[in-house]
Amino acid sequence: MQPPAWAGTADTPISAPDAFDVPVFLYRSSPLTPAPRPSPAQVASAHQPWPKGAGIPADGTYLVGTTWRALLDATTTVGRNIGPWIAATPRLARREIMARRYPLSAYLVRAGREVVPSVVYSHGTESSTRSAFGYHVGMTMAEWACRLMGLGPTTHAESAIPQGAAPGWAKTSSLPDLFGTHPATSELWLVEAKGSRRLGLRPRIKGAKQLDVGALVPVTHQKVLCGTSLERRLFMMIDVEDLPKTGNSGGGPDGDSGGGPGGGPDGDSGDSTDEEALEQDDEALLELARSRMLTYLALTSLPRDGLRITAVGKPEEGSATRGDLIRLLESDRATAELRRHVPADAGDEAVRQQNGLDMLAGRVPGTDLMLGMSRRLYGACRALAYAERRVVARVREERPKYLDGLPSEVNPAEGVVARLPDRQVSDRAYEERINEVQEYVREVREEQRDDQLRSVRDGFTMGASGSWMHLIDLAPRLALPSEEGFLEAATADTYLAVEEEALDLDAEVE
Repeated sequence: MQPPAWAGTADTPISAPDAFDVPVFLYRSSPLTPAPRPSPAQVASAHQPWPKGAGIPADGTYLVGTTWRALLDATTTVGRNIGPWIAATPRLARREIMARRYPLSAYLVRAGREVVPSVVYSHGTESSTRSAFGYHVGMTMAEWACRLMGLGPTTHAESAIPQGAAPGWAKTSSLPDLFGTHPATSELWLVEAKGSRRLGLRPRIKGAKQLDVGALVPVTHQKVLCGTSLERRLFMMIDVEDLPKTGNSGGGPDGDSGGGPGGGPDGDSGDSTDEEALEQDDEALLELARSRMLTYLALTSLPRDGLRITAVGKPEEGSATRGDLIRLLESDRATAELRRHVPADAGDEAVRQQNGLDMLAGRVPGTDLMLGMSRRLYGACRALAYAERRVVARVREERPKYLDGLPSEVNPAEGVVARLPDRQVSDRAYEERINEVQEYVREVREEQRDDQLRSVRDGFTMGASGSWMHLIDLAPRLALPSEEGFLEAATADTYLAVEEEALDLDAEVE
């Protein structure tokens, strides 16, 4: 089945230094029934470009061009929200970023335009490590694929309760991995991620059952099963439940994403829809801030002389496409033009005077990454961090035994090492206790949700209207990471750069 005529295609392959292709097999069914695993010949013959637009395209086999930067951005943001546990010790955010970033480089290798598992993953490591990496790459690719379909940031199902879900959500043991709200349709998406060396039909059938939440989510929602397989090369199988076509539906078999040609309700482009969601939808803003808390906490933990401002051009009107949702700055005309007009010794004010984005960025120690964000997102994340600390403070007061060993404040005596009680507990008892803690934290967070939404909106507004001096009492100097060997990428509110040399892009496949 061909994509609709309005969709258009990205006919030019991505030519970035870190580019590669991912075969994606997309199927619809009702009720959700995973399609059989494609044959090696079908994987090898994938060639149709992914259509433009902010929704789910027509069923078919696609070859999607992407970059390491897109995967690194996805892997550092997807997963359980650990902000409450490290808000008092933000240096731990750096360690978590390392833990999420480096498994990809440990076990995946680029071979021409393909990404393949390394010989260490395929033959050298033990089965438990392969299983753990399968989960990690499955979650990463699910986040990447959902962005491809315009979903935006996701929330881990164990971190919060979706809007419209029944109270029993928090007490259910087998939930989908992720959820989010699509900005073009305001529709709830439930996402289950599966990944392994050779992902077959059985685990995907199990995933479809996990998505069948019944009365737990009585509102209309889109079920998306994202499967990632590594045998021979990295590829994806995406199974979507085919919803009845309505004015607020996420898409039908003809590829219509519930609105006009651009995927939004009035045919708007995906980026303009995302911007409208941030400006008008407090829930969408909270999801974005939550997804970037690791970056925010890492930035706050850096020495002040390690913070920099980097100039990023605003997207040109009508030029935005979906795909990875990130712009590769080495080929971004708006950024190149802005940097030509901003002196090297200028500060953030000079960037704003040229109508540019002044991103605060810093290198994460122990990694090859520079991460950053806009002023307005920094303000939103700071407000959320304060709100999460209030959640922990209440839990500490009402259930003190739940938080034994969690540092209460940053101080040299406690450092970043949790002070665990002397009494030893079994693994089973420990897991039961952790689940009790998570459930109670979710309950407290839901009770304080309205306050969190207001606080994050106020922080977003304050950051947008202020300066970095106002936000962090510092005017960092301007930096050009591209001149230091970094490959850069950005959205309107986020920034990521990775050392090109550290990616080992020319590594031989053995």
